[in-house]
Amino acid sequence: MKVWRIHIKPDIEAGFSRRDLLEFLKKEEIIGVGWSEIKTRENSAEAIRKEAVKYDDPSSAIKALNALRNMQIGDLIWTRLDNEYYLCQVTDLWENSKPSEMHRRFDVTNYVSVKWSDIGLETKVPGKVLSSFRPPASAQSVSGVEDISMYLWNKYSDTDAYDIRKDNIDFWTVLSSEAIEELVLLYLQVEKGFYIYSTSVKYAFPTYECEMANIMGIRCYPQVKSGDVPLNADDYMQVLQNEPDSNVYLFSQSESYTENNDKRVKYIYKKDIEEFVRRHKMILPDMTYGWIDLCGFFDR
Repeated sequence: MKVWRIHIKPDIEAGFSRRDLLEFLKKEEIIGVGWSEIKTRENSAEAIRKEAVKYDDPSSAIKALNALRNMQIGDLIWTRLDNEYYLCQVTDLWENSKPSEMHRRFDVTNYVSVKWSDIGLETKVPGKVLSSFRPPASAQSVSGVEDISMYLWNKYSDTDAYDIRKDNIDFWTVLSSEAIEELVLLYLQVEKGFYIYSTSVKYAFPTYECEMANIMGIRCYPQVKSGDVPLNADDYMQVLQNEPDSNVYLFSQSESYTENNDKRVKYIYKKDIEEFVRRHKMILPDMTYGWIDLCGFFDR
């Protein structure tokens, strides 16, 4: 099983909107690209190349059509429209497609048949999938997201289409730096009673992620580092100079801390976050929960 992504950006005939296009794709249960002058359905890179030379820039058509012809039944395809993300499961091949006049008007004459599932905003989409939409290529494969894509298909289609094997691996190795930061900030809010000043999140402070406070008005300045980055307490003393009652909370995934004697500097360890995750899994972001669940953490 492979995972792909397709940009929905056809040259729609005048009088139709992008929303009309999406409704057509869902009704017809297809997803695809244009290049209507490529009419071959021979599963051959050479056959596609011969017809693609009709275009001024044949390379884009060649890449897109070769991606389509390599899609197999059961493969999954990510796509998006107006910041909404969708996941499609391939049910029939490009070589069996039979475009009509309506396909031409919507500029999706080369397509595969699929089932559609609405996923939602980018917070519910794997980071590597989001990154795959940056290149302009109309269609391409995405590696390293097979398990999480199958997991999400099962969840949002409410089926058991894919047999997901939950691996007994350390979830810290698969979470993004953003997800780790989010977990630590959730921990500080739920377990320590600090609340985020949302305006402070907008700024790139050199020694802390944001400013937080509890109901007593005590400030908290968290610093979160993923990977092997060590943290030295002395590097964070300046923020405490003018606020004697404030705290600095340090979290490093490496758990490599150089401590000092200042009780206002607190250290968070992975076991603290892991215990928090077990107790409060219902408040975890969907994507973070999915990765952690796939690692088999909740089954141990």
